[in-house]
Amino acid sequence: MAQAQVSPLADQFLINPFLTNPAIAGTAKRAPLSIAARQQWLGIKGAPTWQSVTWHTSLNAKKQHFNPRGFVNKGENAFGNVGIGGGVFNIKYGAISQVGIHIDYAYHIYLGNGRLSFGLAPLYQQYIINKSEFILPDGNDPDPLIDQEGKEIVHFIDVNAGVHYFSDKLFAGFSVVQLFNSSVSFGDLSFPTVGEFSENPWLARSFYLYGGITPAVSKNFILEPSLLLKYNRQNGFGFQVNLRATINENFQAGLLYHYKESAGFFAGVRIGDLIFRYQFEAPLGMAVLTRFTTNQVMVGYLM
Repeated sequence: MAQAQVSPLADQFLINPFLTNPAIAGTAKRAPLSIAARQQWLGIKGAPTWQSVTWHTSLNAKKQHFNPRGFVNKGENAFGNVGIGGGVFNIKYGAISQVGIHIDYAYHIYLGNGRLSFGLAPLYQQYIINKSEFILPDGNDPDPLIDQEGKEIVHFIDVNAGVHYFSDKLFAGFSVVQLFNSSVSFGDLSFPTVGEFSENPWLARSFYLYGGITPAVSKNFILEPSLLLKYNRQNGFGFQVNLRATINENFQAGLLYHYKESAGFFAGVRIGDLIFRYQFEAPLGMAVLTRFTTNQVMVGYLM
């Protein structure tokens, strides 16, 4: 796993930013229902796969006023102050699976010419080890030190939290995923590192800081450069640079670069109330061979 890769949620930033920050709940023009799937490093046995279903909306929607970026402030009581949402997810890599659900709440206030929202999302997940999928060091020969029968399941309750600001010209946010640091080790089955049992970076507390500008090049064309910084203790710092263009609110295309990890492109189209998005990434450096690409798709419905 590349050092810069902190969490699979960071890789959903262009496809579905709501997964990165619960404060985004209720900031969309409609109530998006999104179904997404990601296959990382296609062709590598046991490479991470990821599926999710999310939905979020704003209460009191009849009083809202919008532009392509979301809400436009129109005075007192012009929008609902409360956003709600939630989602389910399944992550699998090798013999490991993570299955979970989160319920999101956000509260929105005016700040200058934009809006500031605060989000909180209780999270429940299961960390599952399927022992029958262990790859033994000596091929198929039984290993008396490794039990290959049954499953190990650990239950976690955690919290995601964040803040998000946006206006007609810019957006920015900060979030903490798995605030309680749901790291886990399994006694003698763990791999000792520097005198301590190793921790799974996808269960550790992760921090995200992002921002971007949204200048309107013309009435129907928006160019959106953005930057995402990410950190957790196991994998350190990483960053992602994005450039996305939106045409007539119906077509999107862009480029992305993950520092020392991958580069790729993004594309999306809206047909009526349906949204289709696709993201492609090719690895950089020697950590993963370039032929093992990553593909991600999302289908959404604007309720």
